[in-house]
Amino acid sequence: AEAARAAEISARQLIDEMPEAVVAVDADGTVHSTNATASALFGADQTDVVGSHLVDYIDLGDRSEIDGAMAVAFGGGDVAPFEVRAMRGSQERVLVEATCLRPQHHDGGQSRRLIVRLRDITEREQQHRALAAARQRFHQAFQSAPTGMALVRLDDNRIVDANETLADMLQRRTDELVGCTLREFTHPDDVRAAQPHRARLELGIVDTFRIDQRYRRRDGEFVWARTRVSSAEDDGILLAIVHVEDISEQRRAAARLRYAAQHDDLTGLPNRSFLMHLLHDRLAVAESGSVSVLFIDLDQFKVVNDSLGHEVGDELLRTLSGRLRDALRDGDVLARFGGDEFVAVVTGSGVDIAERLLAVVRPPVTIGEHELYVTASIGCTTGQDEMTPHDLLRDADAAMYRAKALGRDRVETSAVGDRESGVHALRTVGELRKGLARGEIVPYFQPIVDLESGRVVGYEVLVRWLHPERGLLPPGEFLPLADESGLSVELGARVLRDALAQLGRWRAAGHPFAGCSLSVNVGTRQLVDPSFHDVVREALAETGVDADSLWLEITETSLLADVNGATVALRELRGLGLHLSVDDFGTGYSSLTYLKRFPVEAIKIDRSFVGGLGLDSEDTTIVEAVVRLGQSLGLTVVAEGIESPLQLTRLRELG
Repeated sequence: AEAARAAEISARQLIDEMPEAVVAVDADGTVHSTNATASALFGADQTDVVGSHLVDYIDLGDRSEIDGAMAVAFGGGDVAPFEVRAMRGSQERVLVEATCLRPQHHDGGQSRRLIVRLRDITEREQQHRALAAARQRFHQAFQSAPTGMALVRLDDNRIVDANETLADMLQRRTDELVGCTLREFTHPDDVRAAQPHRARLELGIVDTFRIDQRYRRRDGEFVWARTRVSSAEDDGILLAIVHVEDISEQRRAAARLRYAAQHDDLTGLPNRSFLMHLLHDRLAVAESGSVSVLFIDLDQFKVVNDSLGHEVGDELLRTLSGRLRDALRDGDVLARFGGDEFVAVVTGSGVDIAERLLAVVRPPVTIGEHELYVTASIGCTTGQDEMTPHDLLRDADAAMYRAKALGRDRVETSAVGDRESGVHALRTVGELRKGLARGEIVPYFQPIVDLESGRVVGYEVLVRWLHPERGLLPPGEFLPLADESGLSVELGARVLRDALAQLGRWRAAGHPFAGCSLSVNVGTRQLVDPSFHDVVREALAETGVDADSLWLEITETSLLADVNGATVALRELRGLGLHLSVDDFGTGYSSLTYLKRFPVEAIKIDRSFVGGLGLDSEDTTIVEAVVRLGQSLGLTVVAEGIESPLQLTRLRELG
């Protein structure tokens, strides 16, 4: 008896400690016994629960369900777990899962009591509701997301859901996407690129990855998208959550930025940075002597910019850059190096190509009312073993400056000493600035003789540099550098003032030759300089020399650089009462077309033609034609550089 009592107490303790409420009821629903968990569930003492009816602790709306379940169980039927609301006190309701069990006696017969187990499932239901709400929120976010989204099964890679954004991006309906794989819409190259990432995701090595790839739209075009893939599980199914963001415009913007970083805004040509990388890459794989660099500088471009403004200058650059680019072969590259400088990288020797480039620059360029004549100076060098891009550009640049010093509109190839010549040129420009300030630039006077009477009728002023270390330098040593460095305007004004002052001193001293006229050369930059008119007027006033004694000589090339601008400038100068002549006549372009347009009174035959007079038939014909042209137009004709009696005789015969 003691052992039985102890076993009963032990069993009672076990039942009380169970996490579920356990209630034993009779056939009429009267509670026979219960455990501590049931008392806590109902919020009542065990003594109060025992003897009451179980349905009294069940919500009124669920009583019929529990009564029916107990009746089935007492009748020997199986009852599946079901949910009812238990009452804790008069206000609180607790959702429980109820299970009805009719135990058997040890002799095999059915017990007259029913065991009802009630398990509190409030927390589980809250979790279920939270999960359902989360799923609903995900679905809403999924469908309304501004980026494309798809849910993809990882076992077969098929789309189980897709939102409208993705469908619109691919120009399809969502139901067309479901059941397909994203691979069907992906560019083949990008499929291969994504495979290692997807394998790592499926193996669980990573739980997310990102890749940029292209997807094919219905129209066959591809859209660039940033694809983010992460893994998730839903009801035991492994899914990939795929975010697809259209980055086509971003990539186009990035491409535009890359293009802008490598190209010149004005001409659309590659810029200096692009060229240096290109040249480096080509030299790395090229054989010695197979790559040449052409350094191209436009002659007199600064004059156009200064006289007509940057808008005209920019249009001129665009036109000429197009000509230069079109003249190159496939594989050759033209870049704008800065300002009016261009660099071409070509295959093989570049001399023939350089000559072609010179030819395409020479034809006039019409911009508005301006017809502009521009030439180019080109330096050419060919890459040899161990030469760097900087070496090639430096040597081509030095050769280009030599082309300018030799008269412009020509090609020069790099030679030994070019590098030193470039350094020498830079030093000379610096010394020239100091020389102008110290008065080292001096005028020399060359007589102009009337061949009929033999009298000296005027002087042409020739500039010399009395260098403190190098002695007396002729103009060829420094004038081209003065023009390129922007010093020609200041130098020309100094020569004009000093020459007029000298003539004024001669006249004040009563020298017989002081009554002659004075001819002063005017450079292109001077002619179009807005202040040049005032410089001439002030120089005449300061020296007391009358304007009728002054001749300004302008080269034909300068006149034709900008015909309209030159015409206006010359008419304003002519209005001062001075005289104008065309220097080096016959060496420019279209001389006869514009000669009558300019208010000139004399033309000077270039010495290159006079040197062959009586010896070379072509030179003789040219000189005779120029003299007759001048006479027919009522112009004075002056011949330069008479060196022999034969030249003198023939010129006298021509009058």
